Amino acid sequence: MEIHDLSGPWGRLRVAELGACVLGWRPAGHDEVLFTAREARLVPGSMWHGGIPVCAPWFGSGRGAFPVPFTHGLVSRVPWRTLEVTSDERGARVRLAVESPALAHLPGAGHYPDDLGYRLDVTADARRLRLELTVDSPTRDTVVDIALHPYLRCEAPEATVTGLDGVRFVDYAQGAARGAEFAPVGVGRAVDRVYAAAPPTRLTDGARELRLSGAGARNVVVWNPGPGGAQVADGQWREFACVEYGCVQGGAVAIPAGGSHTLGLTVAVAPRPAAGR
Repeated sequence: MEIHDLSGPWGRLRVAELGACVLGWRPAGHDEVLFTAREARLVPGSMWHGGIPVCAPWFGSGRGAFPVPFTHGLVSRVPWRTLEVTSDERGARVRLAVESPALAHLPGAGHYPDDLGYRLDVTADARRLRLELTVDSPTRDTVVDIALHPYLRCEAPEATVTGLDGVRFVDYAQGAARGAEFAPVGVGRAVDRVYAAAPPTRLTDGARELRLSGAGARNVVVWNPGPGGAQVADGQWREFACVEYGCVQGGAVAIPAGGSHTLGLTVAVAPRPAAGR
């Protein structure tokens, strides 16, 4: 299983064939944008905390149609095929794919069509990282949850997410409490919110601002395990926040036979202020 490690005047991009996970993006003139837990191990059949995992065909613990054997689906747990790798002075591109037969040995796969196909197109340059996930269902109607799950490096106790004013959410870190707020969302605590819309957002910690947007998305998920969470060790919750775009739970995608759905995520670094300003 290869890790594509590409670099140029625009920066550096690292993409693993295992799970089609973007492991790192460091645009020119900026620090690394993505976080990976120190204890993460890239092992087939498992999922790790870090980079940008692909979640499909279910998200979290699913929609309740059947019990899921593990969180966030199947496609992150198997190697994908590399279709294309290109790089020049302006940026890089990596395209990967996986089909249902590669997932058939995993528990839960039998609940979905046996000819589902997944493609991920990753492009990066000095300002933007873009992912496009396409799911094809050639012969059967199906419903899938899909999400792109970036672990964004930041100083979480100082960081906030803006752009979600007035959007209804369910917060699973607060007993599935429902609400809406008209204030920045603090991420330096346990938070696990699924929002019922997918507007552009900004994550800032005072040192750097990241601008996120989705295409073909119906939900934003904001997550940090907080100081009591067991998902990452040694206080690493302070080093990241997840602002995810997807189609999950009530926003899951119904794909007709012969149809497809494409979910896009763009992460952009805000320009640094000019000297003296």
